Amino acid sequence: MGRSYTRREVLIALGLAGPGAAFVAGCTVSPPSRFPPPVHDQPGSGPFPDGVGSGDPRPGGSSIWTRVAAEGAEPVPVLWMVSQDEAGSSIVASGTAAAVAANAFCLSIAVDDLPNDAWLYYRFETLGDAPTSSETGRLRTAPATGSTPDHLRFAFTSCQQLNDSWFSAHTAIANEPGLDFCVHLGDYIYVNDTSTLSLDDYRALYRRWRRDPRLRELHARLPMVAMWDDGEFVNGVDRTIEPTRGANARKAWLEAFALPGVVGDRIYRGLTWGSLADLPVLDVRQYRDPAIDAIDLTGPPGNEAYDPTRTTLGAEQNSWLRSRLAGSAANWRLVQQGYNIAPWRLVNEEFLRPFRPDLPPNAGIYAPNEAWDDYQAERRDLLSHLHDTAVTDTVFCSAHTHVFMASALRPDPDNLGSPIVAHDFVSGSLTADPDPRRSILGSLPFDTAESVLGLAERWIVSQNPGMRHVNLIDQGYVIVDVTPDRVEIDFRLVDTYDPGAQPWTGAKFRLPRGGVLETLPAERARGAFA
Repeated sequence: MGRSYTRREVLIALGLAGPGAAFVAGCTVSPPSRFPPPVHDQPGSGPFPDGVGSGDPRPGGSSIWTRVAAEGAEPVPVLWMVSQDEAGSSIVASGTAAAVAANAFCLSIAVDDLPNDAWLYYRFETLGDAPTSSETGRLRTAPATGSTPDHLRFAFTSCQQLNDSWFSAHTAIANEPGLDFCVHLGDYIYVNDTSTLSLDDYRALYRRWRRDPRLRELHARLPMVAMWDDGEFVNGVDRTIEPTRGANARKAWLEAFALPGVVGDRIYRGLTWGSLADLPVLDVRQYRDPAIDAIDLTGPPGNEAYDPTRTTLGAEQNSWLRSRLAGSAANWRLVQQGYNIAPWRLVNEEFLRPFRPDLPPNAGIYAPNEAWDDYQAERRDLLSHLHDTAVTDTVFCSAHTHVFMASALRPDPDNLGSPIVAHDFVSGSLTADPDPRRSILGSLPFDTAESVLGLAERWIVSQNPGMRHVNLIDQGYVIVDVTPDRVEIDFRLVDTYDPGAQPWTGAKFRLPRGGVLETLPAERARGAFA
């Protein structure tokens, strides 16, 4: 089984971190944070300590979630209500459900026959002599099938560790104006690879994470379109995970989100936003072949990445995705997926081809980062399929790397004369793998560490012909703003050491429909740009 790599290991591969890195400058230690340590342990009170949440917006429907604080084997009856107003005076749907021990007293309820394209409010209430209500959450329904909405705005992000960072980015997302939902692309929790084994082990982690009030606030404020990565299973998870452990991890994840109606283990799915956007949500973990444990792909074992039988999607999901993209009549196809599909080379070795005609395509030393780089043939075939079937205006929304990136995608990334068939935008982390100026290059003066990382960013852009931007330093999330004529992408950066941090835009892009990606002015430009 492969494994995930940290930003530290990427910088070690570049020669910028590790025991010898301090020779770049003196050994002055970066100043300690001026802010208090984060508070991750403030459980909610009452019978609904994990708060509430809603899930995927659907035309005329959504789903709502909570967990009841209960013990024993007896079911707990709960009343749920959906209203047009926050006070709950205009009920449009209601019912009762039983929270049962077999599902850890979690409730995930599909609610249908709601108004299309609407914001509604929901809450839960215990039944009995002294009923107690949950907090009130918001849900969103999608526009009707066949409608022509003129706007969609959402956030996507991933990777939330419990460490010395505040969940400031969660608060920032919750307060972003005009968002329709938030896509969480995984690493919602981080398991212990040696001791998170049983179903109760996995369940306990979701409860631990939801003791952070900022995470509960985000769930109550915005629908969450959830997908798993490897943090929910075991580091570097793939199809070879031990079956019992895999089943435990899947069940705990399914219990923890508003996802009723899942059939079997399939969680890849699609959302629609009328004729404006089609949003496939991919599972790049459950069906994939093990990652390549090498960064030099020019010879064994790294050249296994070019094996045409290797897959990250699995045959069934791959076929489903191709059919969905080719059959989509929407203005935009916005693919939500776990890790970058754009190449991320640390050294582009194509310059050696005149002397080494035996080199595999797109030769190089790749970042030690589980991603589509380990499935070269499948990636090229998928991007070629977009070209061959005339699928245009496609954007991949990716995460996992803890690094912000923006790239144009060609079937052959080194053939600059070939057409661009899609774009890939990658979110940095919410809190995982904190600021490398402190956590990795902390033996350097702070400004020097930032300069060193800036050199690394410029080098990475220079080695990847399709890459338009990289930011190795900052954390945060991405905002996608969609109209029929264009998509705008904002890389929103947050100082997660600051509990009161305000987000700011470090990079901004516009992709006109049928046009060329434009780099727009940012509030404070950060990172390297092509």
